[in-house]
Amino acid sequence: MLSLSLGLPEFKVIKHDQFADYHLISVEKNSWEERCIHCGFLSSIVHDRRTRKVRDLPILNKDVYLLIHVKRYKCPNCLDVFSERYESVLPRKHQTNRLREYLYQLCLGTTIECVSSKMNIPYTTLKRIFYSIAEKVFNAK
Repeated sequence: MLSLSLGLPEFKVIKHDQFADYHLISVEKNSWEERCIHCGFLSSIVHDRRTRKVRDLPILNKDVYLLIHVKRYKCPNCLDVFSERYESVLPRKHQTNRLREYLYQLCLGTTIECVSSKMNIPYTTLKRIFYSIAEKVFNAK
């Protein structure tokens, strides 16, 4: 088994499974409490847990998938339920921020179609990623 550090300090590795063509790494966030997105109150009351599959940068030319054990908290102040937030993964996205940036950089040197084929990512998904990052880069200037 390969011993690895993900380079994502907000996560701790729980389990690592290596298969013929990909790595499956189970992770969870290091913190035990989260700030409510509705009222800002700090909560440590875990309502339930979900699993979220996110693709990360390849390791040794093998795809890497993170199985993030997401805690959903119940706010003791407003009683709303909310999920953990991550610095390295945007809400409702299936790729880490660094993979999205890496794909954007690859597309700058060639076509989206070529990168899509090489990285085994649907063309429309890669096109959305490319243009969302390109817009951020353009607006930052």
